[in-house]
Amino acid sequence: MDKQHLQFKLRQNVKMNGETKTFKQDLNVEVIERKDMYYKYTEKLDEHEIDVTLRAGDGFVKIQRRGIINMNFYFEEGKTTDTFYESPAGKHLFQIRTNMLDRNGSSIDIEYDLIEDGRVIGNYHYELQKVG
Repeated sequence: MDKQHLQFKLRQNVKMNGETKTFKQDLNVEVIERKDMYYKYTEKLDEHEIDVTLRAGDGFVKIQRRGIINMNFYFEEGKTTDTFYESPAGKHLFQIRTNMLDRNGSSIDIEYDLIEDGRVIGNYHYELQKVG
C-alpha cells in the first residue's frame, strides 16, 4: 500500500435555479493506492468541516462525505444511480445521472445532474486537480 500527502485544488460548479455558484479550495490530500485509488481530505463548508473520502476505481468514482452533511455519491458515466443526502434540514433521496467521468493520473473530473422526484434540480461539475 502506497500512501502520500499531495496538494490538490478542488473546484465545484453548481447550476441551480438559474444561477451558477463556484466553490474553490486548496487541499492537502492523503492519497492511498490499493486496488483502487483513495483520496482523503477535509472540505470546508461555511464554518463546518466535512471529512471526504473519494474512491476511484475501474470506471467508477464514489464520494463519501461525513460531518454536518452525510452523503454517498456513486458516479459511473452514462448511468443513473440512487443516493441519499442527509443534512440538518433532513434526509433526501436523490438520483445522480453521470454525464461525464474523466480520470487520469492528475485529476478527477465529473459532470452530473442531481435528480429529485424525476426532475433535474441541479447540474454539477466536480474537479479535483493535483497541483504541480
